[in-house]
Amino acid sequence: MSKSQLMAIAKRIVSKQLKSFSYLSMVFLPVIVGEAAVYRNQEFLQALTAKQLSLGLYQLMPGVAAFLCAVYTGVLATEVVADREAKLTEFLLAIVDAKTQLVGKILGTVILLVLHCLSYFLVLLATVVIFKLRLAMVDVKYLVFSLLSMLLLLGSSLIWTVEFGIYIQEREQMALAMLTPVILVMTGEILATVYACTPNMFAGMVWFKVFLVVNGWVPALGTCLLPVAVSTQGLSYFWGYFSLVVQVIILVIMFKKVLPKYQRGLLATKQRHPIIKAIFGK
Repeated sequence: MSKSQLMAIAKRIVSKQLKSFSYLSMVFLPVIVGEAAVYRNQEFLQALTAKQLSLGLYQLMPGVAAFLCAVYTGVLATEVVADREAKLTEFLLAIVDAKTQLVGKILGTVILLVLHCLSYFLVLLATVVIFKLRLAMVDVKYLVFSLLSMLLLLGSSLIWTVEFGIYIQEREQMALAMLTPVILVMTGEILATVYACTPNMFAGMVWFKVFLVVNGWVPALGTCLLPVAVSTQGLSYFWGYFSLVVQVIILVIMFKKVLPKYQRGLLATKQRHPIIKAIFGK
């Protein structure tokens, strides 16, 4: 795998998206809406205690994660489907192997995500300073765990997207490539929101902790649940990290299996994913 080829593919994706009005709108519109909401409600926010404000941010994180997944699975799905429609794809495969292409696309998407998250983090810091909001001391352990979970959430969503995207024949069907990760993420976010709003509701129940740990193994779904489970439902960091490690192993296996499918998908034109066959027929 050539690093220069890898970076060239990633750079092309980053450059393409940064020039896209729709992508920039998805980045800046939430910032504008959020800042307007903070400005209109600054007296209410300033009246909150530091713990209440921090808890509100914890509850907001699942929604932010779902939004980021929706944006970047869409970016990757577009790139994968574009490969299926490109006339020069088979010639490019003779120069750049499928693994390099796929890893380059994922790398480019991850770079965009990091830039996106960094911009939101800087905006959050500026908002706290400008509006003099009081935040409790950040729990570094929880912050690290949440960031790792978000990275895994993106990675698993991207792999699910590729799994379905390689069988998509037309751009009109591109939404199908995002269907599985979106369903998993939205299910996880709904459950995470319920758990965040009912802190310690299931604390002390062993069966529920087993449920959280096992669900934490499911790519995309588990990474939505784990941060909230650790912060509000009494799940220990040990079991949280254990679930993340198991999920990493599953993602590695999925990635290794998706590579040959990706290459076959680029070269073949008549393949259909079983679910797509059921919906659209042969």
